[in-house]
Amino acid sequence: MTLRYQAKRKLKPGGILLGIGFVFILFALLLVLLEWQNFRNRQEWLPAGSWWGGVDISGLTIEQAESKVEQLFGAPLELRYRDQRIQANPERLGFTLNLVPGKAHWEEIARQRSFGDSLWRVRLAPVTLDLETTLSEESASQFLREQVAARYDNPPEMPIPLAGTTRFTNGSPGYFLDMTASLERIAGLQPLGDIRSVDLVIKDSQPAQADVRLLQAVLKQHIQQAGFNGVAEIYVHNLANDQTLHFALRGGEEIASEIAFSAASTIKIPILLSALLRTPQPISEDFKSMAERMMILSENPPADALMEQAIGSTLAPLRVSQDLQKLGFANTFLAGYFYLGAPLLQRFDTPANTRGDINLRPDMYNQTTAGEMGRLLVEIYRCAKGSPGLLTATFGDQITAEKCQLMLDLMQRNKIGVLIEAGVPEGTPVAHKHGWTEEADGYLHTISDAGIVFAPQTDYVQVIFVYDPLQLLFEPGNALMAQLSQIVFNAFNPDYQIDWAFGEIRYR
Repeated sequence: MTLRYQAKRKLKPGGILLGIGFVFILFALLLVLLEWQNFRNRQEWLPAGSWWGGVDISGLTIEQAESKVEQLFGAPLELRYRDQRIQANPERLGFTLNLVPGKAHWEEIARQRSFGDSLWRVRLAPVTLDLETTLSEESASQFLREQVAARYDNPPEMPIPLAGTTRFTNGSPGYFLDMTASLERIAGLQPLGDIRSVDLVIKDSQPAQADVRLLQAVLKQHIQQAGFNGVAEIYVHNLANDQTLHFALRGGEEIASEIAFSAASTIKIPILLSALLRTPQPISEDFKSMAERMMILSENPPADALMEQAIGSTLAPLRVSQDLQKLGFANTFLAGYFYLGAPLLQRFDTPANTRGDINLRPDMYNQTTAGEMGRLLVEIYRCAKGSPGLLTATFGDQITAEKCQLMLDLMQRNKIGVLIEAGVPEGTPVAHKHGWTEEADGYLHTISDAGIVFAPQTDYVQVIFVYDPLQLLFEPGNALMAQLSQIVFNAFNPDYQIDWAFGEIRYR
């Protein structure tokens, strides 16, 4: 038998190391490939200490961060209206959120991160991402109007008449949302920050004054209760809020206003205005003396003299009428001087004296309406205050605040103790001009008073014309006008009301 012997080959140490190295290389390449795949596919986690518009987004992906920011943005904001707490969704209030800039910023950072940074686990520095929140004032205003002011504003209560008296209730104050100031505060809210509540701006309001429509009804009722069946026209203008009432009654029933009345001495107001337009300052003492006698003593000769000297020519009355026409007053005119036998310089047909429904047979020499006389007084008041108005727009430098104030001073010194003056508290300044005169039949038919009442709470213009086709009885007519004056005073000055102390008025 033959025995075979096979020798075992011995591996060299270098071969073993080479094999192990090859395995490690393959393993390393595999790890790199896996890391590369992960680098390409994975989303980067936001570094610790990262913030997005005041929201901590550490350790989140950008999608997770976006969801967190949107969720927090949707949390209600708080608006405080006095002791009320109002929850308001930011989007409904008008806020919008824009995450695009912050998201783009992060994506740019992620794009700049290299494979080597990922491979060697280089940590990113914390990032702060910006976001934009904008507020639509239109949406915020709508929310405040419909959801806040409409529910929580407390309007003041207006005075209402007390039956059987000339007085009114005092009314009560209220409060309301200051829309402009509150919008400014809402604009400072931070839906994703620390300022998530705001005190809205609330303003107190004074008690309301009587509504002019209600006041008109009260005046009408008192005229009817007095049994006055003639013609009455009343004009009232609240100089604080520019509200106007203007109405006329005949036989207790309402008719169209702007009725042509004999102006009598009330025409001296536009005479004084026309004279001042043509008189340079400083005003002479001679001018003031004639004006005082015309306006305070209601004398006619000084009126004629003032027109002759200040306006000039025998046509001075027509110049007065022309000035009124420039102001747009088509129903007020002066057609001659006051002296007995003065010629009629022009016949005026006006919208008021050519009406087919009413004719009071007014004086052909001077006529006006309660409305035009009242509007003239409003403009004189504004002029005296230095406010722009119809007088300055029409006559420019010819009229000044000083001239208008002189007119008011003169009319305020016209103290007669009856008519409008008799209806207001003693000592209340009233700048007015009254008028009445016997007409062709020897009877008194028209009484008028046109003035500005400088009252404690509200200055106002009041003009009253009353006409009786038979004969105007002065005492009850005066009492009625005083009562109407008191009603207006009480309505506009609820804290200073006075009582009617002269009993019931029965005109006839």
